[in-house]
Amino acid sequence: MNNQLWISCLVGAAAGLVVGQLIFNSPFLGILIGVGIGALVGAAVGPRRN
Repeated sequence: MNNQLWISCLVGAAAGLVVGQLIFNSPFLGILIGVGIGALVGAAVGPRRN
């Protein structure tokens, strides 16, 4: 895995923890959503190979 993907997943998990606790009252659900979104963002900004 590339560094952008790792960093995006970790930031997404942290943000998801807070958002999940505030909105859904479930930190686990927030972490899952945050890691999923972070993985998508990390894959999108990852290095391109031709």
